[in-house]
This record gives sequence, structure tokens and C-alpha cells, in this order.
Amino acid sequence: MSEREGRFVKGRWVVDPAPEPEEEPVPAAPTVEERVQEASESVKKAVNDVVSAGQHLFGTPEGHEHIQQAARKAGEELERAINAWAESARRALKLE
Repeated sequence: MSEREGRFVKGRWVVDPAPEPEEEPVPAAPTVEERVQEASESVKKAVNDVVSAGQHLFGTPEGHEHIQQAARKAGEELERAINAWAESARRALKLE
């Protein structure tokens, strides 16, 4: 006989009903601002990773400087593009 949770009621074993599963709260969808912030942080991290890799890959100070400048410029351009897109999205949402 398998043991199941329950109790005796008037001399008979009564199996307790299975507990209802608890519903997990649904997380709120990220806002436009949160997504822009995440994208911006991701771009900054990627630029820093490229700069760091470049410092390890190229041994000359001139090579380091060139890679750092190119990576920072690319990151700044990408961040400007993301911010421009976000501003466009904000304006579009306000019009609705």
C-alpha cells in the first residue's frame, strides 16, 4: 500500500486532496526605456570587450590606441543610432 497524505476520519483513512498549484506571477514586459538602457549597456560592454581584446592581441602602443579609438567610435555611433530609434519610438507612442 502506498503512503499518501491524509488523516483518519471516523476510523477511515481519507486522502488529502492534492494542493492547488500556485500561479507564478507574470513579470511585467520591459518598458521602452528599460530596453534602451539594456541595449546601451550591452553596447558599452561590447566596446569595452573589443578594446580589452585589442590590447591583448596587438603589442604596440600605436596599435592599442588605434583599436581603442575605432572601437569607441563604433560604439558611440551605435549608441547614437539606438538613442535616435528610441526617441522616434517615444514620439510615435505619444501620438497614439
